[in-house]
Amino acid sequence: MRRLCPSLTGLQAFEAAARHLSFTLAARELHVTQGAVSKQVRQLESSLGVDLFERVRQRLLLTDAGRRYLERIRPSLQEIEAATVELVASQGRGGTLHIASMPTLGAKWLIPRLPQFFERHPEVTLEFVPHAQGYDFSQPDLDAAIRFGDGVWPGSLADYMTGREVLPVCRPGLLANEPNGVAASPQALLNYPLLHHTTVPEAWSDWLGELGVTTREAWSGPRFDQFSLLTQAALSGLGIALIPRCLIEQELASGALVVAHPARVLSKKGYYLCYPEQKQHLPALQTFRQWLMEGVDVVA
Repeated sequence: MRRLCPSLTGLQAFEAAARHLSFTLAARELHVTQGAVSKQVRQLESSLGVDLFERVRQRLLLTDAGRRYLERIRPSLQEIEAATVELVASQGRGGTLHIASMPTLGAKWLIPRLPQFFERHPEVTLEFVPHAQGYDFSQPDLDAAIRFGDGVWPGSLADYMTGREVLPVCRPGLLANEPNGVAASPQALLNYPLLHHTTVPEAWSDWLGELGVTTREAWSGPRFDQFSLLTQAALSGLGIALIPRCLIEQELASGALVVAHPARVLSKKGYYLCYPEQKQHLPALQTFRQWLMEGVDVVA
């Protein structure tokens, strides 16, 4: 049985007329006559069996039904337009990848590497969607996301990127009483304030535990909800922070931060490229994933 779907021309005429509340202005936008727009809207109303507009004293007003219908169809029309613009711009090659990223990782690690990606793959466009929208892959405007965690998220595939190598770092001079400004032992770090990330509260306990130090003191200290804030806290001399190396390469190279103890301990969590299984074959995603995996951290 044929699906109940009005013509695209009729829907475009209705949407434009509803936005302008004028057949004349809608006709001007669509480059047709005012009569053509009015006819398309009347045919749409006839096929639906519902009045979408009220004509009151030469004014055009949406009915309640028309307002509800507009709210439902407008996103779809915008999606069709966006897909068409993307196709025309890419000429069928590459395409656009809609991606969300953890803010600190995006700013400190990913974006500085993107010139290399675009030089190699000018046919691909990256469109970053607001991180605050979360990781709902049921939304059509989200193809992939960079997440921090253990790599296991229901409903998505995940490839490890970076972030598992964490370092205890602080401002130079904080450990001035230690030999060579470095803690003589992991236990010695407990003599200083430990700075924590709110989403990884177990980080210090796990790190010290790997080195044979078990204590409740590992859970004490200020907490920050972004690694950027945690880094700034360490730079300000508030204490010692455990931070993924990938986020502080610049600070380590400049000497703004120093390693408080040289032990190499891998965190259980890191940054992953995540994407729904049904989108894994998108050309833009395949290209971006392949490029990312070429530079993935070796954690073994």
